[in-house]
Amino acid sequence: MSTTNEGRVYFALDGDDFDPDEITRFLGIEPTSVKRKGSKIPGRVPRMSSWQLSTQNIVDDYIDVFEMATEIVDKLRTKKELILQAKERFNVSARLEVVLWFSMKEDNSTPAIGFEIETVEFLGSIGAFVDIDTYKH
Repeated sequence: MSTTNEGRVYFALDGDDFDPDEITRFLGIEPTSVKRKGSKIPGRVPRMSSWQLSTQNIVDDYIDVFEMATEIVDKLRTKKELILQAKERFNVSARLEVVLWFSMKEDNSTPAIGFEIETVEFLGSIGAFVDIDTYKH
């Protein structure tokens, strides 16, 4: 059993049929990772392609989703119009993903999960949805 919490936040552009490298060129931002539909990833085959920009994976007693989400949005804020154009041009959807692993130790706090007003406004302005995945360590 892990004694600490763990988490990361990432922004993704997901779609059925696009080349993530084209989104990289279009946005002018190097992604943290990409997935290509049908490619062989150990243990599974992605059902869709995805372009992702992620925070570091944080392993700590205290995980602050507010801070991590703000970090990602700050990197994307100046690319708002390009993101909107990319959604149309490449037929992709925008997603902010929160991935958290909770420590099962009684004396550890649970992660602070929430979003600053500016983050919510930005995500709304680009038509992004938020997905939060939680797991037990």
